[in-house]
Amino acid sequence: MNSPAVLLLTNTPTPYRLPVFAELAKHVDLTVLYCESKQPDRFWQIDLSHTPIAHAYLPSRALRLPGITLTVNPDFARRLGHLHFDIAIAGENFTHFPAVITLNQVAQRRKKPFALWSGSIDTAYASGNLLSNLYRRWLYGRTKAFLTYGAAASQFLQRRGVPADRIVTSRQVVPAEQIALPAQSREELGLANKQVVLYVGYLNSRKGVPTLLQAFQQVAQENDRLVLVGDGPEKAALQQMAAGDERIQFPGYLEGAKKSSWYAASDLFVLPTRHDPWGLVVNEAMSFGLPIITTEAAGCAELIQENGFIVPVDDVNAMAAALNELLKDPTKRRQMGQLSLEYIAPYTVDAACEAFLQLIQQALK
Repeated sequence: MNSPAVLLLTNTPTPYRLPVFAELAKHVDLTVLYCESKQPDRFWQIDLSHTPIAHAYLPSRALRLPGITLTVNPDFARRLGHLHFDIAIAGENFTHFPAVITLNQVAQRRKKPFALWSGSIDTAYASGNLLSNLYRRWLYGRTKAFLTYGAAASQFLQRRGVPADRIVTSRQVVPAEQIALPAQSREELGLANKQVVLYVGYLNSRKGVPTLLQAFQQVAQENDRLVLVGDGPEKAALQQMAAGDERIQFPGYLEGAKKSSWYAASDLFVLPTRHDPWGLVVNEAMSFGLPIITTEAAGCAELIQENGFIVPVDDVNAMAAALNELLKDPTKRRQMGQLSLEYIAPYTVDAACEAFLQLIQQALK
């Protein structure tokens, strides 16, 4: 493949995607445009000043509507007038749809292929509203090729009439270099001789953490611990639910070696989500050799085979049964953890980059 000029529009810079973009930039002439520099539920700090990837932040402002806040990039159309591209790729982020529509229209006028990078999945919590479904119906008919986060996102598109031969199914990855070595041992964290259940993520209603907390309290013994790493609007309510239970800990939001310390000190990982287009914390946990419990509403559920359990959303009893089975059987945990290491091994930056290249090649045909 020659080096086509690829314009990639996405919501905001994220640490786990930057290495994928850097690898992609070795194969194509890549420019990445970010609709905003930061989102309120993302706590990480990112400095793009030394990145080798051509990029720009679009001027943005928030447009608050009933039930949703959209990001508007008022200068985007003018900026596009000065940018050359052979193919445009946009992340399907509904909160940024004004910019996606603008890019699609410019690509149509220039007779350049437009591709969509999509992570949308169907769950009871979020399968789209009237406005988003109308937007998708319009956009999908004007899209030449699609790249999805995984199998669930590909099925989402096919249920809405997108032919399978226009879809490239990718892999969501956590770059190996971003998984830091632990800074503290289990003993230093005060977890010697304890069995540790770990959750890492945002503490909001979408993550379903109350289900995990209630299930843990239903089956946990004196030496079991539940560690909820993260922050968010539901933290105070969760702490109130756990009040008086010294087996439940809230270390707060952690990054790097501090976060890795909790992964390394844990015996199993739970993502009790009510809706997650993927759930990269599961990739992280599997790279530490942990068995996994998650729900049917996680895009990353395709990673769970013999290395864990998939339970219904908001089902405390099913979650409790899965927890109980793993807490009482260390041998099963070790066997499942070894399988986690094997299953996550192919989820690499090279694999994610290859999917982008396949998408680009398909769209340029």
